[in-house]
Amino acid sequence: MADHIHDETLDNPTNTKSENFVDEITLADDTAAISQNQETENMEVHHHYHPTHGKKTWKNYFWEFLMLFLAVFCGFLAEWQLEHVIENSREKEFIKSMIEDAQIDTLNIKRVIHQNEKQLVYIDSLSKTCFNYQIGKSSDYEIYRLFRKVISVTESVKPTERTLLQLKNSGGMRLIRNKAAADAMIFYDGIEKDVKTQYENTDKVVYDFVTASYELFNFKYLDPGRYANISAEAKLLSHDTIKLTQFANVIFSYGATFYQYNAELRQMNETAIKLIALLRKEYHLTE
Repeated sequence: MADHIHDETLDNPTNTKSENFVDEITLADDTAAISQNQETENMEVHHHYHPTHGKKTWKNYFWEFLMLFLAVFCGFLAEWQLEHVIENSREKEFIKSMIEDAQIDTLNIKRVIHQNEKQLVYIDSLSKTCFNYQIGKSSDYEIYRLFRKVISVTESVKPTERTLLQLKNSGGMRLIRNKAAADAMIFYDGIEKDVKTQYENTDKVVYDFVTASYELFNFKYLDPGRYANISAEAKLLSHDTIKLTQFANVIFSYGATFYQYNAELRQMNETAIKLIALLRKEYHLTE
């Protein structure tokens, strides 16, 4: 049997080679087929990745532009709305601060007016005493007493300009979009300036008044530490009625200027009260 197989092998020496050759061809065909299938699949994938072919139409550009425009415009609207909210908040804070300033002013004004009214009584009494002075009948001590009252510290109001200065220095007045409120605040600012100017005028007259007193009063009779203490021996340096009348004229001018200052304070107080009421009404603020 073995010999028979061996004989067949010898009789057909090319059978084995033929079979191997056929197997190689079949394998090559299969590989080629697989490669072709892969290329086809890749082409299909590439085809699906690019749904359209050729140049873009005007519609494509239009929609791209529209989407970009809408995105930018929406961003602008969001930023504008945020800035609008911030400015509204800042405006209301400035209004609240302005109300607080005006309230402080009204409290100070009431106190100062009350004190100054007492001062005006002394000024009026001193001027009348000097105008009507008679040697031997009038009291030098009384003139010294009234003089000491008049030269006491004069009360004044320093307007609370915290909010107005911030608004003016930072250009923040543009935030006050309510015209009635803005006009009222500007008017109040003008009243404050008038009050300061009038006090400066009063201060100048005080200097004239004190300078004129040097010819009539001997300050050794005045206790510099205590305004109420005046020596019972106090005598005027001169009893010349002309000098006393001239001194009374200076006192009268001082009183008139001082009276005008108080009038300016009253106007400022009335304006402050109206301003507070208006701002609360326009911005719906409660006390």
